[in-house]
Amino acid sequence: MEQWRGQLHRIGPLLVLAVGVGAVGLSLGSLTAPGPGLWPFVVALLLTGTGLVLLVVDDPEDYEPFTRGSARIAGGLGGLAVFVAAFEVVGFLLPAFLMLLLWLRVFGREPWRWALGLALVGSVGLYLLFDTALGVRFPDDVVAELVGG
Repeated sequence: MEQWRGQLHRIGPLLVLAVGVGAVGLSLGSLTAPGPGLWPFVVALLLTGTGLVLLVVDDPEDYEPFTRGSARIAGGLGGLAVFVAAFEVVGFLLPAFLMLLLWLRVFGREPWRWALGLALVGSVGLYLLFDTALGVRFPDDVVAELVGG
């Protein structure tokens, strides 16, 4: 077990490498008509190269130890993952409200009154900005349909 503890700093570069290698599948297109996969491919190449370099030259002394703060960061990333999954199923408003509430209350340590108000105004404001003003099409929103939107 102790041998693994000295290698924990390799988790980050391995994740970057996995994302870089895993970001394939879209068409690259041609030089005159680029496809939807061109920029993801370029970014994947950069991520893969960065991950490989970090695996070789990364110094474990550059890292801070894992603490309770590390768990909070993991919780924030988990909240974003749940937001993305819920966004596809129930639309934007409810997941955005819950994510903003989580971040404001738990990570920002705002009082409940402020957190609830800001999460409500923020989620509705972003929905109106993107869906109504900019015309960005979201998946069907359960909450917007309930209130007639």
